[in-house]
Amino acid sequence: MIKFFRKIRQNLLMENKTGKYFKYAVGEIILVVIGILIALQINNWNENRKSTKIRNNYYRQVLQDLEKDTIYINRVIVYLDSSLTLYQNYLEKLPEAESINDVIPLIGTLDWEFGYYTFNTNTIESLLSTGDIKLMPDEIRNALLDLRTTQNVIVKTISGNNDVHLKDSQKAVGLGPINYILNINPKLLNQLIREEDIISAINIINGTFQLRDYTDKNLRKQMQNMLESTKELSELINEELNK
Repeated sequence: MIKFFRKIRQNLLMENKTGKYFKYAVGEIILVVIGILIALQINNWNENRKSTKIRNNYYRQVLQDLEKDTIYINRVIVYLDSSLTLYQNYLEKLPEAESINDVIPLIGTLDWEFGYYTFNTNTIESLLSTGDIKLMPDEIRNALLDLRTTQNVIVKTISGNNDVHLKDSQKAVGLGPINYILNINPKLLNQLIREEDIISAINIINGTFQLRDYTDKNLRKQMQNMLESTKELSELINEELNK
């Protein structure tokens, strides 16, 4: 094609038609520029298609993560409601206790499990590590980052609270040297554990579960808020996929 245009220009020069030559040369330049622009546009279309394909794959992965998290969060809320109810029942029955022996069985009705929560963050972490987070629209990108921040705060807060609760609980129930001795010789119970020690343990347990009640109530609010954020983010992503 280039040789064809060159031959035409040479013929125009040989015929001394310089005016037509320059007009033709300008036209040729314009055609070349148009060709370059078309090639760039086609390349942009191809890149956009690639980006759209990658983005949509991420969308589907995020939706899967959000679906799993929704199920998980609902289970956590049910668990927290149960734990909070057990503590409330304990508080209602505690005034009825007439002796230490009445309190000990009540303590056994409390929720002694300590959960360490995790969320499905593989996709958001992949988006951040690869830099593909830039492919997301501003609204979705900000929602993803906000959700990740909330998840990290919850995980760290609960981990710290559980460490405190567990330490106090172990102290209260006598885990450590005394418990080790009692396992070897249970007959030493009366000599090793005094009534005031039991009262002290009960006070520690009451303080521990009072703190846990407070943190669990806050956690439930956070979980409920995150459930709503998860739903809103899912709706945003589905809107993008349906465009």
